[in-house]
Amino acid sequence: MKFTLNEIQSIIGGKVVGNGDICITGIASVEVAKEGDITFIKNDTLAPQALASQASAIILHREMQTLKKPQIVIENPYLAFTKFMEVVAKERYMRPTGIHPTAVIGKAAVIGNGVSIGAHVTIEDNVRIGNSVTIYPNTFIGKESRLGDNTIIYANVSIRENSIIGKRVIIHCNSVIGDDGFGYLQIEKRHVKIPQIGIVEIGDDVEIGAMVTVCRAALDKTIIGNGVKIDNHSHIAHNVTIGDNSMLIAYAKIAGSTKIGKHVLIAEDVGVTDHAAIGDNCIIGGGSNVYKSLEAGSVVWGSPAKPITEEKRIQILIKKLPEIYNTMKRLAKISQ
Repeated sequence: MKFTLNEIQSIIGGKVVGNGDICITGIASVEVAKEGDITFIKNDTLAPQALASQASAIILHREMQTLKKPQIVIENPYLAFTKFMEVVAKERYMRPTGIHPTAVIGKAAVIGNGVSIGAHVTIEDNVRIGNSVTIYPNTFIGKESRLGDNTIIYANVSIRENSIIGKRVIIHCNSVIGDDGFGYLQIEKRHVKIPQIGIVEIGDDVEIGAMVTVCRAALDKTIIGNGVKIDNHSHIAHNVTIGDNSMLIAYAKIAGSTKIGKHVLIAEDVGVTDHAAIGDNCIIGGGSNVYKSLEAGSVVWGSPAKPITEEKRIQILIKKLPEIYNTMKRLAKISQ
């Protein structure tokens, strides 16, 4: 990469302070940046790191006169830095182009303009792929599925039949969309499979991490709303609904028919029981197990999950249990 500071300002906005013609050849965090790099700080608490940094230029929220190097001053430095990172990423990770000769494309499949299809991809009959979609090698797209414009499917993803994927969706390596839900009837001590004949519908601007499973519905739909972000190794069971702009961090386990509202944050390694309803704007702390529905705006933690202030008090008491036990033993001896 090679940009002047003025060129970077034209991408991210803000005001250049100092030499706008300085050449920037790298991008790094404030702690490891070296000469030629540009970095950023989010707020005043990181000012000492900025003063000590070897970076050639820094993006920050207000001018620092004690910082004897060029700056871009902008209201939200992190967001501005992210915009520039997007430009760098596009240059560094150029998408493949064209359709590889080993790709297998079924009959009546519709392929949009500017689509890239990698080696050994299988696209079954009647699939519809929008414009500027990128499908990396060894991916499977089942019959009658739909992929919206500008979607990126990384290597080894399996998208089962009749799945609907929106626009600008990113699905990372080895994830599975539309596998059978875990549905069985208990008949005379035998597990009799319930056919899973529903579908998965994923909205626009969704990102799904690596090794995530999103199961098809037994009937109707498993729904992932617009703007949802799902981290690696998470499991979304059949007939789950996740509302717009919710976020699930790694190892989230959402059981069947759970309804998750909008703008919900589910931290790492959380389990949610089947048929629970999680209201809008809830926050569920890491490692929690949710065994009942949560009202909108709830902030919970623990197993079973409970209001976070209550769980914090319990954790403090648990740490004091040895002391309480010894006190009780001493009092018992005195009373004898």
